[in-house]
Amino acid sequence: MGPSAVAWSEWSDEAFARARAEDKPVVLDLGAAWCWGSAVMDRETYGDPEVAAILNRDYVPVRVDSERRPDLHERYTLGGWPTTAFLTPDGRLMGGATYVDRDQMKRLLVQLKDGFSRNRGRIDEEIARRDAKIAEVLGRELPGVAALTMEVFRKTVRGIVGTFDTLHAGFGEAPKFPLVASLRIVLQAWQETEGPDLEAVLVRTLDAMGDRGMYDHERGGFFHYVTNNLWTAPRFEKLAEDNAELIRLYLDAGVATGNEAYVAKAVHAMGWATESLLDPGRGVFAGSQRGDDEYYGASPRERALREPPPVDPTVFTPASAAMAGAWIRAAEVLGDEGLAQTALRGLDWLLGNVVRDGKVAHYHDGEPRVFELGRDPAALAAALLDAHEHTGAPRWLEAAGGLLEGIPGRFYSEVERGLVDRAVDAGGVGDLARPRKILAENAAAAEAFARLWAETGEAEHRGWAERLLRAFPDFLDGYGHDTAEYALAADRLVRAPRDVRPDGLRGYVPRRRVLR
Repeated sequence: MGPSAVAWSEWSDEAFARARAEDKPVVLDLGAAWCWGSAVMDRETYGDPEVAAILNRDYVPVRVDSERRPDLHERYTLGGWPTTAFLTPDGRLMGGATYVDRDQMKRLLVQLKDGFSRNRGRIDEEIARRDAKIAEVLGRELPGVAALTMEVFRKTVRGIVGTFDTLHAGFGEAPKFPLVASLRIVLQAWQETEGPDLEAVLVRTLDAMGDRGMYDHERGGFFHYVTNNLWTAPRFEKLAEDNAELIRLYLDAGVATGNEAYVAKAVHAMGWATESLLDPGRGVFAGSQRGDDEYYGASPRERALREPPPVDPTVFTPASAAMAGAWIRAAEVLGDEGLAQTALRGLDWLLGNVVRDGKVAHYHDGEPRVFELGRDPAALAAALLDAHEHTGAPRWLEAAGGLLEGIPGRFYSEVERGLVDRAVDAGGVGDLARPRKILAENAAAAEAFARLWAETGEAEHRGWAERLLRAFPDFLDGYGHDTAEYALAADRLVRAPRDVRPDGLRGYVPRRRVLR
């Protein structure tokens, strides 16, 4: 997002101290470097002189990039990018919207200023009631999982397959996202049962995602999601983490099904990532390429004459680590050790540049930043385990173990009975001060601990994997897409270690060419 006349502040204690001192509401613009809508709103709404003048005079405007601060996105998003959130001077959410045009914004800013000054008591009461209801829901005691068994996986398979779109493939109604964890569940279940229904769910969805509008057939790479059921109306942004997961999925599906078209699709997507995102010297990947409706809506001839959309050069630890894992898997599938060497070079760079005293930064944009997020050490550790399984070199296992063993001390909350998304002593303003226990993040850490246990045999590693998973209730009839990562982690833990392989599929031999 480019410069504007709005005097944006970063999310900081200083910004909220000013809001309290001047008794002004905060307008939070929550966007992303890859988001076309954010760029358009920045130009057409915040670029309007009257909007900028009102914001600068009557509010404290704060701008946050969702990718750089996923903890803020988790708490303040209102369903899409960009999000326009209106906060009290102490950071509590009053309301908001997603995209707001300039005329609507002018009306909202005038109404909010008047309503905030006239109805402070009522606003505080409404927020207190809302927070009490949320606390009541979160505090309800549900029956715990009696034991981690294969039934967790089976229930999740049934829940996922039950939402399959039999007409257009994928799951549920639009918008449709590439639910990679769910497709991994289906792939594994099909491999083990050879059920034709499971094969149809897998193959039809892979074909829809790869052959229709969600894939860039000219330059390569998967777009973020589609807005219709037919998979023909994409949102054009390309995210490194999305593509890493999809590249790995298509490689594994190609091996499992024998369909080399899936491998070819992964290789084509890797070509885009190599050209657009990879820093070959460091071996790390940029975070994303912006969506651009005008560029992608042009004919192939017109596109050839235009500059491609800009790339956000920021190195995000989870995305670059996921790309390293995908490159290692590609080296094994394609028999190209050069791909693995690129990945290992990138992991060495991450260890040297985003890890400080055992803490892992979320991103690096010239220097490492944001060391408070729990997802980052788990994501980097998973890629380091990939490196160990590929090379057999102990140093990768030692590095992964060091990161994982440091997670409970910083992120385990006795109150929440699990890992929270921010370090327990991180603090923060407004809703940021409230810890969030996120199922997918606990599952990712549990799966990494289970993988570490399979290599070390240490009871403590298995104990943490089981403890994190057992801290969640029995989801009863709620197993499905939301529990996909949880089921993958639980399944890895309950199998005998000799049956487990890095991608969750049977019959896999690391460090061996498996195709072509």
